[in-house]
Amino acid sequence: LWNVSILAALFGAAFLWLEDPLGIERLSDVPPDTLTRLLFAAFTGALVGGVLQLLLPLPQVFRLLRGFRLSVSMRVEGVREALRAFGPVVAGRGVYQISTYVDLFLASLLAAGALAALGFAQVLYLLPISLFGMSVAASELPELSRLRPEEVETFLARLHRSLRQILFLVMPTVVGYLGLGLLIVEALFRRGSFGAGDSWLVYLVLGGYTLGLPATTVSRLLQNAFYAVGDTRTPARIAVWRVAASTAVALPLMFWLDGWTVADLVGPAAGADRLYLGAVGLALGASVGAWVELARLRRALRQRLAAFEVPWRAAGRMSALAAGLLMPALGLWWGLAGGAPPLLAALALGVYGVGYLALAHRLGWDEAAAWTGRLRRR
Repeated sequence: LWNVSILAALFGAAFLWLEDPLGIERLSDVPPDTLTRLLFAAFTGALVGGVLQLLLPLPQVFRLLRGFRLSVSMRVEGVREALRAFGPVVAGRGVYQISTYVDLFLASLLAAGALAALGFAQVLYLLPISLFGMSVAASELPELSRLRPEEVETFLARLHRSLRQILFLVMPTVVGYLGLGLLIVEALFRRGSFGAGDSWLVYLVLGGYTLGLPATTVSRLLQNAFYAVGDTRTPARIAVWRVAASTAVALPLMFWLDGWTVADLVGPAAGADRLYLGAVGLALGASVGAWVELARLRRALRQRLAAFEVPWRAAGRMSALAAGLLMPALGLWWGLAGGAPPLLAALALGVYGVGYLALAHRLGWDEAAAWTGRLRRR
């Protein structure tokens, strides 16, 4: 609903202030004052969407919770506890956004094109975090919180199962981004002034971010494990380590790589000799920070639950299956080279994704059975 409101506001403003909104190929064709109006339209749409997200569920809430009434009293049960936890939870949960903002700030110190490349790559990087990491973590937090302190084995079993669910989706995403990332970037962004060199730069930045994707998504769930046992401060403290490690690695790396062009790495491509690799250093720094956070979260959780372990063996099997299915997808891409990137991406990703799910189901993996069961019910 929030996204729909933003898009509706943008489309409405575009048709109101532009003579031929569908005929515009480049943002440079739009007058600066009109761009400012479109930006304010997007902000307005975001505000309206947020209000609608709050108001529309209220009638259903009132029907389900008879006698429920809104209150701002501090004496309502749980309010003080929630306020005490607010700061640490925001610090822990907001580390990804904070890290992103730090990356964007540092990118502004680099050669032209770094900031744009980082922005394009982050769109793809944050997608699996939101879809897989956040969704599974959000659904598991209430279930983990309901367990009593003595139900340690049940807690560990549920946490382990949730980690496998996340990794089942994240590991093929990692393999797919590394192997098919260039095709995905071209399918989504290759138009107008976005050339081959730009595609390579965004792909390389995405690859740097992708190396930290398993750590970032798994950390989401481990944070919830701490929240479920009432510890909101440990994830917040560890989040500081993540940002510090990311910045410490990214700063020297980005300036060193900013002395190299995309052409130095991949050869001649349109505009590649004018695009520098500094943004790749930022992405690699973010990945190092993600693994530092995961290592510290794992160690802290093992101090509470000695039997806890991340199912890396299962993740390895999932990665191996995905890597095997990457070959036919790459063959399809290269065999139809010269075709429209959106069509090639749809075909290659379709073969890759469907093949992964089908073979995982054939192998009897519980995570695959859950997904195929949902598809059959639909």
